[in-house]
Amino acid sequence: MENLNKEPQYERSLEKDRQLFVEAISTISIAEIPAKFDEVASSRLVRNLINTKVFILGEMHGVKENVDVIYTLFKKFGFRQLALEWEPELKAVAEKFLDSGELDFDAIKDSPDGRITAGHFALLKKLKAEGMLDRLVCFDGGSGEKGWNKRDADMAKNILACISDKTTLVVAGNLHAKVDMIRFDDEPGDHHPMGENVKKEIPNVYSGNIEYGAGEFHNYGIKQFYEIPQVEQRAGARFRMSDEQLYLFELPKAHAATVPNPDER
Repeated sequence: MENLNKEPQYERSLEKDRQLFVEAISTISIAEIPAKFDEVASSRLVRNLINTKVFILGEMHGVKENVDVIYTLFKKFGFRQLALEWEPELKAVAEKFLDSGELDFDAIKDSPDGRITAGHFALLKKLKAEGMLDRLVCFDGGSGEKGWNKRDADMAKNILACISDKTTLVVAGNLHAKVDMIRFDDEPGDHHPMGENVKKEIPNVYSGNIEYGAGEFHNYGIKQFYEIPQVEQRAGARFRMSDEQLYLFELPKAHAATVPNPDER
């Protein structure tokens, strides 16, 4: 007798995902976000970059507007290097795409967590076309199986190895971007994020977060943000420094990005 309660077998259409992803790259328009920049905070960051050469930005992976935030910061502060929380081997994938337009989708096809999006490839293409990107750094520290602290220490090591006289925007998940030790409710012990490890070597480095007022993101499926009324209700985006000396790029509304594996189950 047939088991009517059995869940239907899910079969992924890899070719469909490939087509949707490539189409999204070609249709996404990267643009500056008309944000209000606090003049005092912005001037302070400019002065800091003269010495540190690095700014660390935390994001929620899988937000469509993240790449527009990155582009806006490149335009505003003149960054020349972009460091992404991608596996180091994906640097070659990105460079091949920039050189020939050909995307090795098989290299990214299993990525469901929003670190890699169609918008990132559109962003890299625009930055290169406008002569704004000298170098891409892919700094992920490897599998989480090695342990959170070891992975983040390796992330920091990969970033520090690529520091030069060019200013670098480092973009990572918001927990990895923190510059102080953190603790998790469901895990014992202290956790030392990538940002903290970078700060040990560059003591004056600044960090910040993208703060989302409301909306959606794509991290193992589409999920909702907890609403932050004071951000959502603003007429537009804003860049400022908080009382805790953390830079905030406040984005009133977020939308889910296009990822290589949108229906990972």
